[in-house]
Amino acid sequence: MKRFFYRSQQTAVGAVLLTVFLLMVMPESVRARLKSAIGGLFLPVIGISTTGQAALESLGQLGVTQPGPFPTNQAAGASPTVADLQLDNDRLAEENRLLREAVEWERRIPWETRLARVVGRDPFNWWRRIKINLGSNKDIRLNQPVISVRGELVGRISEVGPLTSWVLLVGDPNCRFSALLKESRSQGGIVSPRQYSSDPRVVELTYLPNDVELRPGQAVVTSGLGGGFPKEIPVGQVVDSWRSKDGLYTEARVKLHANLNQLETVRVLTQTHF
Repeated sequence: MKRFFYRSQQTAVGAVLLTVFLLMVMPESVRARLKSAIGGLFLPVIGISTTGQAALESLGQLGVTQPGPFPTNQAAGASPTVADLQLDNDRLAEENRLLREAVEWERRIPWETRLARVVGRDPFNWWRRIKINLGSNKDIRLNQPVISVRGELVGRISEVGPLTSWVLLVGDPNCRFSALLKESRSQGGIVSPRQYSSDPRVVELTYLPNDVELRPGQAVVTSGLGGGFPKEIPVGQVVDSWRSKDGLYTEARVKLHANLNQLETVRVLTQTHF
């Protein structure tokens, strides 16, 4: 028995030495194919081991929740949502509509105007004075009428500087002017409210004849008398009316068309024809 194991050991050692010798003398391509063939004998065992390890790792991760990425709208540089795009579209459509109205209005008026941007307000007279970015450098002069982009009366130039000017708004006690009811052509005078009003767009139309027919919603425009403003500039609409305390004339409360608290751009009438 010992002789059998001894011979087997010698045979094995001889086989190894022979294999090493053959590998050394064989060409490179033959050695590569031989290595691949020997490695293929062990692939099933290696594959089973790798597959089992992957399965164990997968089973270990079943109870773990990986944090997902932040939602798109929370990430830096997020793409706009449908709601954002709709909002932008509505805003652009509204700006386009206003510009079309302004162009159409400018074609109809007999005056020359210059666009100006509102750059400030009087802190002591917030509701009654605004500053625009045009001055004497752009031929702006005292008492030139100022209107909104849509052609509604805003006020008049009260101070002129080299680069900017102040506009006295309708409703200030120093901005009185003659006006008339567009329907009946009855004339009166626009003055600041004699009673406190929380709405800066409210003024009063006074000195109307007692036989005038007044209804809420009637249009009020400038009369052109006195040389302050051209005729037929829209001013506002009648809200209500009453008889004066002495009974000699009729008065009305008028709400201005122009929202004086939201002015961003205005027009200065540089040349007018009364």
